[in-house]
Amino acid sequence: MRYYTWIMLLSLFTSCTHHQAVESNQRGMDYITREQPRKALEEFNHAISLDSDFLSAYYNRAIVRANLKQNEEALKDMNYVIANVPDHALAYYNRGIIHENLGQPTQAIQDYSHAINLQPDLLEAYHYRGIVRYGMKDLDGALADYNKAISLGLKSSAVYFNRGVIFHQKGQLSDAIESYSRSIEIDPSNARAYYNRAISKLVIDNYKEALQDLEISKRLGYSKAAEVISQYY
Repeated sequence: MRYYTWIMLLSLFTSCTHHQAVESNQRGMDYITREQPRKALEEFNHAISLDSDFLSAYYNRAIVRANLKQNEEALKDMNYVIANVPDHALAYYNRGIIHENLGQPTQAIQDYSHAINLQPDLLEAYHYRGIVRYGMKDLDGALADYNKAISLGLKSSAVYFNRGVIFHQKGQLSDAIESYSRSIEIDPSNARAYYNRAISKLVIDNYKEALQDLEISKRLGYSKAAEVISQYY
């Protein structure tokens, strides 16, 4: 799950609200951990019906609604939280994801940037801002975000994979291969990383190692690997 659902500091600040609302909100959080989002939504709705100012319940309901693809409703909830807690970095981060879901990349970048301004060590905000920038063809901006996330300590197979894609597109093939290798170190089951590393190796005529990567990718279930093997070998 991309969202930060563990942000329960709001509960500490709103725990003086109606006791039943607090209990209902906690039950909703429990349902999230059990991956029962619809039951979680019922609890957050109930908490808000008991205490219409319960910000933690709005925050949590926004995340559940986004995961249920109720993005317009999720946006309203997160807007309400931000209006009341304008320096809440994670609320901006999560709203950025919601804007992405709604196909609003400019607003998503604005939210990720605001989250970073409020919390400069929010690693995933750099990563996801980079993804949006890549989608907008801003390769240099995306690369800068991936590099920043990595330099701050993000150990994610995805961020290295995404950086490898950009290096390949920029013709920096040795850097691409190195990034795909780091992605594989973190997640050896990443079939696409083996495949992409093979493609970069093919470009520099390293056919032997490319075939090894393609065979691993094929065994891991990535069908394009078999197509490339039949085409080049």
